[in-house]
Amino acid sequence: MRITNKLHLPDAFVKAVSVERHNKPGQYSATTLNKGVKEIILQERHWEEFEVDAADNVWAVFGQAVHAILEKSCADYTFQEEKFSVLVGNSTVTGIVDLYDMEHSLLVDWKTASVYKVMYRDFSDWHNQGMTYSWIMRQSGLDVKKIMFIAMLKDHSKSKAKFDKSYPQSPVFVYEFDVTPEELEQAGARIKAKVAEIEAAEKMADDDIAPCTAEERWADGDKYAVMKVGRKTAVRVFDTLPDAQGCVGELGSGHYVEHRPAVSRKCADYCLCRDFCNFHRNGQGSGE
Repeated sequence: MRITNKLHLPDAFVKAVSVERHNKPGQYSATTLNKGVKEIILQERHWEEFEVDAADNVWAVFGQAVHAILEKSCADYTFQEEKFSVLVGNSTVTGIVDLYDMEHSLLVDWKTASVYKVMYRDFSDWHNQGMTYSWIMRQSGLDVKKIMFIAMLKDHSKSKAKFDKSYPQSPVFVYEFDVTPEELEQAGARIKAKVAEIEAAEKMADDDIAPCTAEERWADGDKYAVMKVGRKTAVRVFDTLPDAQGCVGELGSGHYVEHRPAVSRKCADYCLCRDFCNFHRNGQGSGE
């Protein structure tokens, strides 16, 4: 990956935000497995061709700083920043555990996040990451009965919290859940299936790999807006065409249905692989 410096920032900053390659060949981390297979393969194949500006990597420094500071204050735990790995198929699945308390079978992971993640209750990636850690650790004979994600909300506003009760009331948010034997078994099946998909895709050309799923692309579903002639904004917006058509029938002449295709929000702004992905190049999921 090539790091540019359009703002002519000091070399020390550029060095601090330069991202190292996350996975070694044949290895896939718990966070990597949350991505789509196409993104995983393209990122590994084209890593040296990516170009990112130093200023755009500022949040990577924020996350690293949080981990570094908290690491110094957690000597009472059984271990911290411990790496685990397990062979799955012909690959290795890895995970670096922030904190583990063996006495209480408690796994803790530090996060930095946006308030919107909390407001939208979008924790599926954290849940999968935690369960992957639990499954990997179980292969080493360590039990995890509870997982706790402690998130520092980097864009929290105290004034918004004061006047909006639906807004996170604290700049620190805790997401926790218990680990059951059933979920642990399901996690193992999910991990093995994902690794099998990755290994199969490794034998394919870039354009032959299936696109990431709608969830992996952060894609909103298709919408159907009921419009009125002469009005710029929608009268109502529906998730299905029949509902929108029914509304037009009730409202009468002068109204029509406008199809609004799903928008893959990750593809446009957050995926390094977009220039190498035929799904994105063809404009699919762009909403345009």
